[in-house]
Amino acid sequence: MKLKEGTVLGSYSIRELLGSGGMGEVYRAMDTRLKRDVAIKVLRERLAENSEALARFEREAQSIAALSHPNILAVHDVGSDAGISYVVMELLEGESLRARMERTNLSTRKAIEIARQIVGGLVAAHDRGIVHRDLKPENVFLTREGLVKILDFGLAKQEVVPFSHDSETAAPTFGHSQPGMVMGTLAYMSPEQVRGHAVDHLTDVFSLGVMLYEMLSGQKPYQGESSADVIGAILKEEPQDISEIDSSIPLPARRIVNRCLEKNLHDRFQTARDLAFALETAADVGNEELISSAMATQTAVDDASSSVAVIPFTNMSPDPGQEYFCEGMAEEIINSLAAVEGLRVAARSSAFQFNSKSHDAREIGAALNVKTVLEGSVRTAGRRVRVTVQLIDVDNGFQLWSERYDREMDDIFALQDEISEQVVEALKVTLGAKGKEERKRPKASVEAYQLYLKGLHNWYRREKDSLVKAASLFEQAAAEDPSYALAHAGVVNAYASLGLYGMDPSEARAKAGTALDRALALDPELAEVRAAVGLKNTFLDWDWENGEREFEGAIETNPSYVLAYCWFSFLLAWTKRFDEAERLASRAVELDPLSPYTNASLGLVFFAAGRHEEAVGALNEALDIDSNHLLAMWLLTATLGAMGRNDEAVSVAERAAVLTERGGFYLGWLGWAYGIAGQRDQALQIADELLSGPEGEYIRPLNLVQVYSGLGDIEQAFVWIDRALEVRDPLLFFIALPYNTPLRNDPRFEAVHRAVGISG
Repeated sequence: MKLKEGTVLGSYSIRELLGSGGMGEVYRAMDTRLKRDVAIKVLRERLAENSEALARFEREAQSIAALSHPNILAVHDVGSDAGISYVVMELLEGESLRARMERTNLSTRKAIEIARQIVGGLVAAHDRGIVHRDLKPENVFLTREGLVKILDFGLAKQEVVPFSHDSETAAPTFGHSQPGMVMGTLAYMSPEQVRGHAVDHLTDVFSLGVMLYEMLSGQKPYQGESSADVIGAILKEEPQDISEIDSSIPLPARRIVNRCLEKNLHDRFQTARDLAFALETAADVGNEELISSAMATQTAVDDASSSVAVIPFTNMSPDPGQEYFCEGMAEEIINSLAAVEGLRVAARSSAFQFNSKSHDAREIGAALNVKTVLEGSVRTAGRRVRVTVQLIDVDNGFQLWSERYDREMDDIFALQDEISEQVVEALKVTLGAKGKEERKRPKASVEAYQLYLKGLHNWYRREKDSLVKAASLFEQAAAEDPSYALAHAGVVNAYASLGLYGMDPSEARAKAGTALDRALALDPELAEVRAAVGLKNTFLDWDWENGEREFEGAIETNPSYVLAYCWFSFLLAWTKRFDEAERLASRAVELDPLSPYTNASLGLVFFAAGRHEEAVGALNEALDIDSNHLLAMWLLTATLGAMGRNDEAVSVAERAAVLTERGGFYLGWLGWAYGIAGQRDQALQIADELLSGPEGEYIRPLNLVQVYSGLGDIEQAFVWIDRALEVRDPLLFFIALPYNTPLRNDPRFEAVHRAVGISG
């Protein structure tokens, strides 16, 4: 019997039926205590008296509740009322993977991204000894924010249920508890599952392979006119090679599918973590999307020999820690080539999306709109280094030239210059009379340079823990060679960033200031130094005028310095010069179209200007490139909240909090999202959590301002605003933007405007 609207189960009021399955119906309901919409799954009456079915229902709730992961459906509550058993879950907005696949063809890139998120949830489940056993597109949900959720862990334990036919798929579903019986959805079963053998986590790996095959090709790997035919195919037949269905599917994706679908258990990926790693390294995904994104923003190249992409060099050393050195080698060559008039060089973030193992030069050239690709390898042994480089013509895949260099590590800077000069010669770029001056390389010892590269490797991740590590490495580089201006600038950037993400502002300001004084004394005209000055002036000191001057100087010195464009656009957005800010942020995207940071920066400008739909588009573009990009997440939280899409804002903020292990900055945003969504108890719990952090840890006032403003407790919010003003919290000016209307409308807020130097 279906429940009527208004029926009350515990503290939940039924609103409407959302769907039904073999176990029961799912309803939208109102949580009358927390004033939020939830989903309630109610056990069918005919099964409620079946002790086996009821046990299965309870196990489903317990299995999911034991997990806390952004890619697994969250369970809030479980109970029974008037003989009706139910489980309360988060309410998702979006569509099932099945619905998405029926509605549109998935690109390779999107299919791999969906698979990556599914596997992320499986890793968490398998770590707790929980196996799903019924993975299929109907049990995967795609939220509006692009988050993938695994549903229905009801088959996570073996149990007896009658043979049934799943209403949403043509493949029959089985249940069992005895040897020789099968459970799950037939088309997605592993061979051992079909045989009725005991199954473990490897059956989920097989099912994921079936789903990935279907996402990539549009058809199931094992088909037949009857269930017996499908069973025979799973047990005895090899599926059609996916490349015969679509030849554009890249080799790494094909290999992953084939290995997942191995009938022999020992030949599959042995853990979900192994599969996750393979998906991460299968960077050859969705080239058609990368191409369209890059081609839409890049300027057409007139001369076939006037553009180049330098991709990360391959680490051939036994030490995997040398990856940072390979990145540094490629980055230094990028910087040298960028100083050449007439030569367009793909920016670091975009070029570093690729590698020579998973991509050929023609794919890279198409995606980045360049005519040549420089790739290489590095092998180190003690103080010796061997670098092999080759320049590829993307039109035909032929080598334009190649060379091998064997040097002492002490000669590394000369080697980088030598490679750059030979690349220019090979490209036959004609330098005009107005050619740029030769790029001046800050001098450093090899030891300091290596520490600096390690620092950059961590700083580019822009997470609090990695920023702390980056700051330490930059400081070590500066101590190793006190005359190394770039190392001191790196210290400034690291502490300015940490000041934004929650370090005590006075400590961040002091450490950044000391390093900045040293950098300025060494090389005040270096673009990186000028940008570091602008960053500190703007974010730590609220000195808008001097910050603007330094950013302008950094861009004039190095017109290809993408970060300077991003940071300058932030300053202009805060000061409400939106047209100028958009031009700079758009230029950053043009220079580095595949960087999540540049796309998120453009989203910030749109958000500040109140252009919310455009902001959501730019921020989703950033998350398409990197689904875990935290800057894009908290900006998307703010934007969705400003649009009144409160439940979506909560979902994004919850994911960011999980990814950062409940870091204070993201907890503040989560508390704000809970507050505007009417989830008062959760918001207050966040406030308590922020106030009761580890002993001795800095309590950031702005995080609590966010929570109380979301709750509408303006008086308490201003208590914390006053404390934020006392410590000059670097991001205090952010609350002046158009998402915090109650605060901005309060007469007292004019004093905040004046204090941070922004007109109301």
